[in-house]
Amino acid sequence: MTAGVRAAAPSLDDGLALLEEQREAMLARDADRLEDVNARLSGWIAACRKAPAAPDARIAERLHALRAALDSNSTLARRSALQASRALGALLGPAPRLYTDAGLTNSPAHRRGVRSA
Repeated sequence: MTAGVRAAAPSLDDGLALLEEQREAMLARDADRLEDVNARLSGWIAACRKAPAAPDARIAERLHALRAALDSNSTLARRSALQASRALGALLGPAPRLYTDAGLTNSPAHRRGVRSA
């Protein structure tokens, strides 16, 4: 029945608003809100794939703003991951190295005699 009816194209402004909300959730370190906005952002992306944006005179400007928001959010996510990694390293201490600088293992050799079973 709805096969002939095309779904409304998602708005690029909606995507930009979702990216801004994602950024705010990351800055606030609100995991629940971030999970919610990530799910809605994923839905918006899926909708964009099904029904591409309609022709618009300002599409280049909006796409540029979306790209800038994506770059900003990805930089923020990388920094957050690096901070979390550093915090975990401070809590757990450095991991023992598996190999020396010469490429040898730090573990003692476990050798058996030729005729041992």
